[in-house]
Amino acid sequence: MRPEERRQISRLFTSLEYGEQLAYACAKQQYSFMHDVKSRRFLRAQAHQEYTHAAFFRTAVRCLTPKHQQHIPNGLKRFGERLHQAIASNDLTDSLVGSQIVLEGFGEQILLRLNRGMDNRNIGFQRQRAILLRQEQSHFAFGMRILQRQINQEQTTVERVHALTEDYLQQVQQIIREMEGIFTVLDENAEEYTAGLIDSIPPWMLGDKI
Repeated sequence: MRPEERRQISRLFTSLEYGEQLAYACAKQQYSFMHDVKSRRFLRAQAHQEYTHAAFFRTAVRCLTPKHQQHIPNGLKRFGERLHQAIASNDLTDSLVGSQIVLEGFGEQILLRLNRGMDNRNIGFQRQRAILLRQEQSHFAFGMRILQRQINQEQTTVERVHALTEDYLQQVQQIIREMEGIFTVLDENAEEYTAGLIDSIPPWMLGDKI
């Protein structure tokens, strides 16, 4: 692997570690919102998985660039601040859309689309990446089920889900622009990540503005 490829992949894994830490914080807080045993059990498992994911990416960064500290993209930091506000406000709907839907969905797109580029460059971690992908997909599906339940029980509205989804997707577009160097090194089209994420979200969550 060329030095620039190593550096850019390390940047990517640093960002993914930060995203997993966000998802961990959200899952822990969401656990306290839930009253049914099944949801609480899932969120307890998810929090453990997110913690493990963050540790994996942190280890990978140290292996790739042991002497260099990578920085979190500013757009991702703002995304994190937005999610922490939702957590601090005890806003389950907001945190579900931001974490389980948009953040997990974005992570899924990265793992799906970058796996081939990573494999071609013998970056490794194939087994770990496959496990992470399956777990991200289960977190995404869980978030959709809970949001649908909230709407059915009139705890939130479709219109609010539309607005939240649009807000978080706009922030993801900024993150993608800041991470363009990573996608270029791996011969990926950055715009396809936004399109892939939007395609993965059910139309009822998007409204007319996406």
